[in-house]
Amino acid sequence: MKLALLLFGLIILSVQAEEKRIYQTDSVGNIQYNKPSQTIQNDGRIIQTDPYGNKQYNKQQYQIKGDKIYQTDSVGNIQYNKPQQRIK
Repeated sequence: MKLALLLFGLIILSVQAEEKRIYQTDSVGNIQYNKPSQTIQNDGRIIQTDPYGNKQYNKQQYQIKGDKIYQTDSVGNIQYNKPQQRIK
């Protein structure tokens, strides 16, 4: 759920032409490059990424579709039976 809340604030960034990265920060706001991050792909898929930039396709993925964020399987198929979040 914390990941989904973080993603809501950065949805606007996903409409641009290049992939965007979401990094964890510490309490002061410094980016933690040594921690896992998320990549928002051009098609709206959100994939966990290791500190070296390798996408972790075996981890939980999400798909932005309209004003909702859906959980997906490892190849990007939306899991409609899983909980989803709405962007407001």
